[in-house]
Amino acid sequence: MKKAIIILFMLFIASSVFAQTKLYDIVFVKANDIAAYDQYLEEQFSKIHQKRIDEGMLLQWDVWKVVDNPQEDFTHMITYIFDIDKYGDSINPQSYLGMTDRQWQIMQQDVSGIRTRVGQVKWNDLGSARKKGVDYLPEIMVLNFMMLKNDQWETYEQAEINATKSIANTSVRVGWNFHRRIDDYGTDNYFSHVTVDWFDQYKDYLKLGMGPLTDASKANQDWNELRELKKRVVMQKLISLGN
Repeated sequence: MKKAIIILFMLFIASSVFAQTKLYDIVFVKANDIAAYDQYLEEQFSKIHQKRIDEGMLLQWDVWKVVDNPQEDFTHMITYIFDIDKYGDSINPQSYLGMTDRQWQIMQQDVSGIRTRVGQVKWNDLGSARKKGVDYLPEIMVLNFMMLKNDQWETYEQAEINATKSIANTSVRVGWNFHRRIDDYGTDNYFSHVTVDWFDQYKDYLKLGMGPLTDASKANQDWNELRELKKRVVMQKLISLGN
């Protein structure tokens, strides 16, 4: 019994350390030919990143597409999830596809003609919750871009974590995540944190706005003293490798 307790304790320490070293590298892309770009992602880039995952260089690679919002300034969000100790390991991507340098260059020129990288950020994990039985990556991500107010980092982050300790079985929302942006600081930044609400279907998200609304509570007013919701973007899973 004592030995089992020690093993469980060591596993808890290992998992905690691993969680603290997980890095999310996010790329936002605007595609002017969405069908062609999707084809490149599915037929070419997914092969590269699957091999990186197989070799232990990458934990997970996901691609998300913006839903029902053609006026958004990006069409795709690509998520690279690393163990921080493996981040920055050099790769030769064309070798994963059996291409020569020239063939890779031609493909890159073609890809550049159908999409533009409009942003790249990095964030880490601060907290999460899942509805009971949800041990999969849901289909719909609702990304909320938050901007911290008055530099109340600890107060705001703890308030977010305390507000979503669990998700009721009756909720249409199936999960929640909280991240801090770690790649840049300054007065001109668009956002400092993101929260993610997870749903199984897009219509489940829409149902949240169809019920009766009430005036803002005192608790919601207090939230507005800590952070500002800059933008909300709904996305659907296109590709997920490694989860």
